[in-house]
Amino acid sequence: MPAMRLADLIGQETARTALLRAIERGHLAHAYLFDGPPGVGKRGAALGLAMALNCTTAPGVGCGACDVCRRIEAGIHPDVPTFGPSGPGGQIVIDDARAIQALARSRPHEAAARIIVVDDADAMNTSTANCLLKTLEEPLARNHLVLCTSAPDRLLPTIRSRTQDVRFRPLPVAQLVELARRHGLTDARAEIAATLADGSAARLLALAAEEDGGAAAQTVAALRAAVTDARASAAFDFAAAQTGDRAGKAGKEELGRLLDLTARLYRDAIALAAGAPELAVLRGDGGGATDAQALAALGVERLNRALAAIVDAQEALLANVNPTLAIERLLIALKRQERRAA
Repeated sequence: MPAMRLADLIGQETARTALLRAIERGHLAHAYLFDGPPGVGKRGAALGLAMALNCTTAPGVGCGACDVCRRIEAGIHPDVPTFGPSGPGGQIVIDDARAIQALARSRPHEAAARIIVVDDADAMNTSTANCLLKTLEEPLARNHLVLCTSAPDRLLPTIRSRTQDVRFRPLPVAQLVELARRHGLTDARAEIAATLADGSAARLLALAAEEDGGAAAQTVAALRAAVTDARASAAFDFAAAQTGDRAGKAGKEELGRLLDLTARLYRDAIALAAGAPELAVLRGDGGGATDAQALAALGVERLNRALAAIVDAQEALLANVNPTLAIERLLIALKRQERRAA
């Protein structure tokens, strides 16, 4: 399979266009700050930039198939080094900064341009950041630095002022669904993984690799059954079952997935109720589409109230409210909206 070129970067049209245009016009900045959520293509874009600058088969774009492009993607090209946290506490230490300085003061070994990539650049301690200020401002010609970060506010203002910012956005759900399908997931699994990925391709691929990828959908189905159950105890039984054996961070993450997928289900129902079925995501054979159609009968107003209750439950979990209490309140609120519609 060819290496991923800058032109192949999904969901980042603005960033991709700006970089390709800068290459075409010969106006590439000496230092960039690629900032955005984790797993949305920042490092891939940095490597794609290196391919576009150094590929002799397709100059300015990169072919993704030649020896140069493949070595860049594999991380073994001498003129595309990558630095990241390596010191105590996950810091980028002063020795890394000095190594970057030495590279940026020299000519590339074999390439037309050297691209120095710094992953998790916000992990630089103050000494490291200050050491790089001069290098970021005036590297030797044909050297370019790319700092990648998911937390730009943690960088020193002096670092940010010396770099050109390129913003990377969370990936749209539709594009994540397509990516999941390309990795062999069924439509239902692809839609669920895309919903839970929170805009991150890396998280999507991790979810795609999970053997129990359908578990979240089954739990949402159980939640819906508890909501529609006429017995008042059903809500309490469901909450106890979901939170009783889910202690700690892992359990909280599982509940977060449940709420994320439930929120998607109700958003799909709102889209259907509003006459915009093209906005719905859960269309596969996992039951989500059928549930959304049934929920659409509640009407947009009641569905919006239900969605607000789901958001409240998500915020409660983040605020460390007792999980059992948060889930109980949610199911009672969802039951209330459905009873009013009956």
